[in-house]
Amino acid sequence: MIDYSAFTEAMDGDEDMMSMIIDLYSAEHGEDIELMTGLYASNNIEGLYQAAHSLKGVLLTLCEDNASQQLETIEQLCKQGQLPAKNLIDDMLAEVANVNTQIESLPLAN
Repeated sequence: MIDYSAFTEAMDGDEDMMSMIIDLYSAEHGEDIELMTGLYASNNIEGLYQAAHSLKGVLLTLCEDNASQQLETIEQLCKQGQLPAKNLIDDMLAEVANVNTQIESLPLAN
């Protein structure tokens, strides 16, 4: 889940910047669950690496730790040419779904 206090502090309370990042997350990563599910199902390790790397970056900007750590592990496995275990993918996708729900309820989400 996003640590909203840490996110606010990292952005120096700049609500316009925070809103922009939240909107960017929704626009660029709102479909990542479906994307990553498809990439995993088709054994597309390179695509999964790229998606994990991109999503991890924006989640770190949002001060989210759980999914970010899972994505780091997925990213490293893919970099080594290994398809991550299904339970790791499923756990990460569940955490991203929680983040998506949280994003929808944030006061700065449009």
